[in-house]
Amino acid sequence: MTTDMQARVTGWVVAITGSNRGIGRALARAFSAAGATVIPHARTEETARAVADALPGPATPIWGDLRDPTLAERLARAADGRGGLDALVLNAGVLGPMQAMEATDFGAFREAMEINVDAQLRLFVAGLPGLRARRGRVVWLTSYLGHAALPGYGVYCASKHAVEGLMRLAAAEHADDGIISVAVSPGMVVTEMLKAAQRGADVSMHTPPEVAAARFLTRIAALTPALSGTVVDLTD
Repeated sequence: MTTDMQARVTGWVVAITGSNRGIGRALARAFSAAGATVIPHARTEETARAVADALPGPATPIWGDLRDPTLAERLARAADGRGGLDALVLNAGVLGPMQAMEATDFGAFREAMEINVDAQLRLFVAGLPGLRARRGRVVWLTSYLGHAALPGYGVYCASKHAVEGLMRLAAAEHADDGIISVAVSPGMVVTEMLKAAQRGADVSMHTPPEVAAARFLTRIAALTPALSGTVVDLTD
């Protein structure tokens, strides 16, 4: 990361869901190393505290299942305790069952939508006061399947299409608050989710999480209001 990008990020307060592995963990480390205060999230208190303790800079851990409504309360309190949010990164999510539409397991479909859509909206609403306080940015994690379709990935496609819709709605409703809302499509990054999505195929040739995180940080630090409501593709 350039010195200019570091100067932009130093002093930021950044909340990141799913900070215990993959892109989320790499992002927490990258933002912390660049001078940001990080609010890392993981499902359990033990894991969240371990993530926070491993970061080079100040951190306030939060924890809880994404479906737990009290997680939103913990996010709001952590942001308030740090004076607001410069960035809320809604990274955590699930792949869901990989099935043809006609074979949809509606219980599994509802569970994935609750995690990938409902929880993202709940956390955004909880983070709004902090984002308003610092005229911050909210980043919704998406993928190519958030604006395209791939047979057999219906649950994930549907949820990421919904996430991109929420991103655009947030941009439209909160422009006057100075909040920038974008979706980030990181491309093929070597994570457990990618391994599952590729059904056990070799994924080692794809982007390491640390490389994706560096690109992510640079693009988010350079966002302008003109980009609010758009999808940022890290493979561009």
